Amino acid sequence: MAKVYQLEVYGPYTQANFDAVAHSLLFADSIQPVFTQTEGGSNNRNIIVTSGVESSEPAPNVYELLADDSQSETAIDIATGKFVEGNLIAVMCTTAEAQEDMRNFVTYFATSGDIHLHIGVCNTTQSQDYTPGIVANNRVIKMMTPQQVKSLAL
Repeated sequence: MAKVYQLEVYGPYTQANFDAVAHSLLFADSIQPVFTQTEGGSNNRNIIVTSGVESSEPAPNVYELLADDSQSETAIDIATGKFVEGNLIAVMCTTAEAQEDMRNFVTYFATSGDIHLHIGVCNTTQSQDYTPGIVANNRVIKMMTPQQVKSLAL
């Protein structure tokens, strides 16, 4: 089964908070979106993530652990900072930015605002002549090259 946790999807993640869950999102066995309402009228968009992978960063108060089996998750601490076509990417950005610079992506809509969680593949390469909007707008991001993914042998 791996680790199962609930995470609210909201725009103002810090890079440190995003780093704590990004690897598990990139290699999730499943991500199930859910909508919750509290008695006080608060509406939240959450995702239920099942993943046998976790980031090596600590994740205090970032997600709510729902279940965990007795097997250890694979801890990953590798990433790339280069926006290159073909990289696996998880990012909090606008849908317009994702449509411009990503392909084969899934959008998980945030509770409010226009910054959503997108998981997919980089469709462009940053160069001297082109800076992707995701990079230009300093979005919280986690990327891995195909070679890094292959080296994990997951």
